[in-house]
Amino acid sequence: MPVAPDGWQAVVRRIEAALASGGGSPDRWLVLLPYAQLIDPARRAWAASHPTGFAPRFETTRNWAAGLTPWWPAPTDLSGDMARDSLVAEALVDRMARGQQDPALRAELVSRLVDAARQLVPLAAAVPPGQRAAWAERQRTALTPGPQWEALVASLALAWVGSAGFATDVLWSDRAAPGHAADRLWLLQGFQDDPLGQALAAHWVGRSEVFSLAKLLGVSESTHDGALCLQACTDPEDEARRAAATVIARVNEGRVPLALVANDRLLVRRISAMLHAVGVPLRDDTGWKLSTTQAAARLMSLLRAADPRARTDDVLDLLKQGGIWPAGGVEALEQLAREHGLSSWRAVLRHAALAPLAPLVPEGLTAMLESLQAARPLERWLDDLRSALEACGLWSMLCNDPAGQQVLQVLRLNEGASSELRQVGQALADGARTAPRMGLAAFSAWVRSVLESVSFLPRSDAEAPVTILPMAQLLGRGFAAVVMPGCDEVTLDPSPELPGPWTAAQRVALGLPTREQLSAAAQGAWTAALCAPSVDVLWRCQKDGEPLSPSPWVLALPDGESVAASAGSHDLRRRLDPAPVPPPQPSASALVPARLSASAYQDLRDCPYRFFALRQLRVSDAPELEAEPDQRDLGNWLHAVLKVFHEERGDQRPGREADAQRLDQIGDEVAAAMGLQGDATEAGFLPYQAVWPALREGYLGWLAGHEAQPGRPGPVFERAEAELAAELPPWRLWGKLDRIDRQDSPEGRLPLVIDYKTESRQKTEDRVRHPFEDTQLAFYAALLPDENLRAAYLSITDGRSASGKKGATHLIEQPLVLQARERLREGLVADLSRVAAGHPMPALGEGRVCEHCDARGLCRKDFWSGA
Repeated sequence: MPVAPDGWQAVVRRIEAALASGGGSPDRWLVLLPYAQLIDPARRAWAASHPTGFAPRFETTRNWAAGLTPWWPAPTDLSGDMARDSLVAEALVDRMARGQQDPALRAELVSRLVDAARQLVPLAAAVPPGQRAAWAERQRTALTPGPQWEALVASLALAWVGSAGFATDVLWSDRAAPGHAADRLWLLQGFQDDPLGQALAAHWVGRSEVFSLAKLLGVSESTHDGALCLQACTDPEDEARRAAATVIARVNEGRVPLALVANDRLLVRRISAMLHAVGVPLRDDTGWKLSTTQAAARLMSLLRAADPRARTDDVLDLLKQGGIWPAGGVEALEQLAREHGLSSWRAVLRHAALAPLAPLVPEGLTAMLESLQAARPLERWLDDLRSALEACGLWSMLCNDPAGQQVLQVLRLNEGASSELRQVGQALADGARTAPRMGLAAFSAWVRSVLESVSFLPRSDAEAPVTILPMAQLLGRGFAAVVMPGCDEVTLDPSPELPGPWTAAQRVALGLPTREQLSAAAQGAWTAALCAPSVDVLWRCQKDGEPLSPSPWVLALPDGESVAASAGSHDLRRRLDPAPVPPPQPSASALVPARLSASAYQDLRDCPYRFFALRQLRVSDAPELEAEPDQRDLGNWLHAVLKVFHEERGDQRPGREADAQRLDQIGDEVAAAMGLQGDATEAGFLPYQAVWPALREGYLGWLAGHEAQPGRPGPVFERAEAELAAELPPWRLWGKLDRIDRQDSPEGRLPLVIDYKTESRQKTEDRVRHPFEDTQLAFYAALLPDENLRAAYLSITDGRSASGKKGATHLIEQPLVLQARERLREGLVADLSRVAAGHPMPALGEGRVCEHCDARGLCRKDFWSGA
């Protein structure tokens, strides 16, 4: 804990002088401090001067009230507990805006009402309970009318606080009356005035005194004569590293206790993670939102997975969080979902009727998720949520985690705790009105708002050398060093934004702190921070690509305008001597695959190292479960539609209109089965649905000419998605052909291999232009036993990329496919023989292949030396 600074001795001497002039015993004096963290330094400062005898009572208003009597809020009180306050606010809004049915506006009004009322709590608590309603009415009539909804929020907020009770109301009772609780009251003001403390000082007329703690401690702009180090950082990550390194350096120098100022909570969490990693003990006086803890994330994963439109990722996240489902089954389910591109959980359930997905969906999961989808009253929601948490294994995890215990507490999920919210609801009900029912979305929003309104303070060592705290709480703490990151013009703005929904004029009328008062308080906190013996100030020079300047307070420091980076700044980085990184040339003769596909051989031809990494080591990225369909989804969908269409149709030719209708039906059925319709992905599939009529008409136009070729019988569809294999000793070739047609010829019935392409027409034509460089058609031809055959790409577009007289769908045949097949067989045997013989497989690092290569991180192309 920080030691009492020398300035506290001035406070002690001032109290001693007052005791000498006024008489009385020190234990009958009550000293009110601005915040609870000053109680211990004040007590130790008095004990240092008076090791024996009585001491004054050092308290805050809240601590004093809690010591007099426990407080339990009435149903309609403003308790500071979002779980209760949101219900009261919702009831108040419903009474005054019954005709408002817009859920979004209603939720916004409830949020604004709670925020506005909480801003008024310090002012209302400073009014005796018996006079509070009249005070609220006077304030309401003094406010300038604003827009309809703003006026409604202001009126409701004043009515709410005017009728509410507060934990500090006991300070207006006889138990805290002057002469009963104490003989004298001292109010030590911080940088901001305390309305309740000032009201109590006025109430103790003739028995109270008010002082500025900063003045008693000797804090002024001329006192920052200690060591001052300014550090300009390049970006937020550099700022976090430098701040962590500075903290470590100051602790190693013995400058403890040290204060780490939380100007930017996100930045400080990153710094604290770095300090924890190297074993620096921390004490956090600020905490972070409970909603950002792992416990809250686990609970929210259940509610997200229960959404009828849940993404597959959401349900997989729940399965991994729960811990009661076998990890192997979850991984297998995820792998199959990625392979099939099932981004929607609905699509997974549709496919679950088919092997091999069916046995992988955990038993009871669907029923548990569906049990959380119907609307119900809040109390029922809490009971059912607890049951679901127990069923999925999350309950025990929350019970064994400090943050999880707080989650269960604030949401009233423990046994019998929900009855408190039922009592609040009954008190707010209008007559015989039943409890309102909430849907899953509304309940999830309520849970989220409750978790975001509560701070989680991790357990920490009270004697930790580093304390995280707000800048305003540096006053009187006696730190040997202060490290202040986040001192840029945005984070440390001398003119802070006004909190809450109140306008500047309303704040003046109500007596809330104005922008000028908040700015003066922030200036005082900055001055107090600079009084430490050692001060390190850090700021970032850019954020998200936008340049940032230091705070005007930093620029006002000596050399503040000219500093770019402190010469004595500390950094976690180490100096490393550069080492040349040559292109890798591995060999893996023992890992030659026995079975080869067209894409695998294409990898070998493009770059031997790519074949080594992706095919021999089998390193590959897992397919993404994208919520939005992409070009790959369109290709898969079109392949599936044409497969079903031609397998149904066979050699029948019902006519173009019938074909078009059936294609539309199959398109909808396949899209639904793939999860591309009826859920969150439907909007992403709309662009593809918009071009589908052009694709369909172009394809049917080509099909009509393909089946009725002049002067000879047209090709006949034989099969689609045909899986074929061929032996090329000692290797085996394998592939899946989009489509095989058969056509009569003088040499007999020839197979026509067709591969669908939805890429640009120019790219497809380039494939055919270089027959001995194109792998795909030659490889597919090698899979067929026929000596003579045809092979072609079928370019399917919407017509915009078609050129000349070619239609939207155009067959681009490879006339030299037989020669290309023989050349490919020879090359394949030669290439694989070299691999099997242990020849190096260098990374070529050239051409467009490198731009989107999954193995680029392994070959380290970006780090190769010039040699």
